[in-house]
Amino acid sequence: MNSIDQLLQKLQYWIRSKPLLYRFTLGTRILLAIGFIPTGFVKLLGYRFTTLSIDSDVGLFFETLYQSGLYWNFLGLTQILAGILVLLPATTALGALLFFGIMMNIFLITISYDFAYTPVITFQMLMASIWLIIWDYDRFRGLIFNSETTFENKRNSDLKAQLPRLTLENSYERAVYITGTVAGLLFFGMLRGMVVPAGFEILLLSVCLICFLTAIVFGFRKTNG
Repeated sequence: MNSIDQLLQKLQYWIRSKPLLYRFTLGTRILLAIGFIPTGFVKLLGYRFTTLSIDSDVGLFFETLYQSGLYWNFLGLTQILAGILVLLPATTALGALLFFGIMMNIFLITISYDFAYTPVITFQMLMASIWLIIWDYDRFRGLIFNSETTFENKRNSDLKAQLPRLTLENSYERAVYITGTVAGLLFFGMLRGMVVPAGFEILLLSVCLICFLTAIVFGFRKTNG
């Protein structure tokens, strides 16, 4: 078990030392939040998630969940909570753990029913939640291993102190991520029924695309710098 622990510690150290992977992790958190917060509000407010006919297994499944009432609202609240937690620096680990439970549940549902190619997407999202857990492995290892933290055979070392603490390059880069997150939440909220002015969806999509491309430029510039 110690060998597994050390392997995970080394993997975490490696990915935490890469500026580009740090930005990939931020993007992963944002995409999960964007995908689930608007959807969660649909459920929390008591609206249907889909218009599929109940003649299909999938349509009947969602209708059954919808008719459950309180449980439907609970699902929405959980998704909103996970999306918020994963965006806040102090609670990203808790958000990742909550997302893992949500995505494992959703993935198993999509392979249990005829969801066509949806399991491919849900599997990727499950892997994204696992990635976030590995990123914050130092916060979880105490739940699994009782041994003291070691790294590269250094006794009595503190991995948490050794882990690289990467940040975004400057306030401009932070503004790009914040703007892209807000625009993404509004755009997906529009797809989930939020009323916006005519043509506003094109503006939001354009802002998302610009922020995405700009974030890539910042990321590679930091890596090559």
